[in-house]
Amino acid sequence: MNPVSKRIQAGFFWAALLWAALLPTAISAASETNPAPDFKLESLDGSEISLEQFRGQYLVINFWATWCGPCKMEMPSLETLHRTFKSKNLKLLAVSGDMFGAQVVRPFAEAHNLTFTILLDPTLRVSHKFGVVSLPTTYLVGPDGNIVGVSQGAENWASPEALQYFQDLLKLN
Repeated sequence: MNPVSKRIQAGFFWAALLWAALLPTAISAASETNPAPDFKLESLDGSEISLEQFRGQYLVINFWATWCGPCKMEMPSLETLHRTFKSKNLKLLAVSGDMFGAQVVRPFAEAHNLTFTILLDPTLRVSHKFGVVSLPTTYLVGPDGNIVGVSQGAENWASPEALQYFQDLLKLN
């Protein structure tokens, strides 16, 4: 059994996403009490990005750092997820907790050809708002701004199951 299947059975992130796909009304009602904390952070390109800018779209928010081994392992699959769905209703933000900010994140992003939006959170202000206690941690935020699911630990976001899930999720909306 692959790791994603194990997490579905264990009731983690994928189970919440699966329920969201199968029962959007029930999840929508339940998620009304779980709004994603609003934030504004500087992106790697110097622009200010806020959560509110993504209202009406699904948003994957990945908390990571360049020194985190599991984070580095999942970056290529996040890039695949981004490239697959960037023209659809799914956006990806990677929030770096590196204390030296762009000085270390920019060379990492360039070396790995990362094209998704990278935000800088060197003081971990936003990470703390989300309650992040380990890296990587990934949140899925629905179009209404509510947290749909959370995954702690590295995932293969480019696995056939993951890509199919997001494809099905976006077809529903």
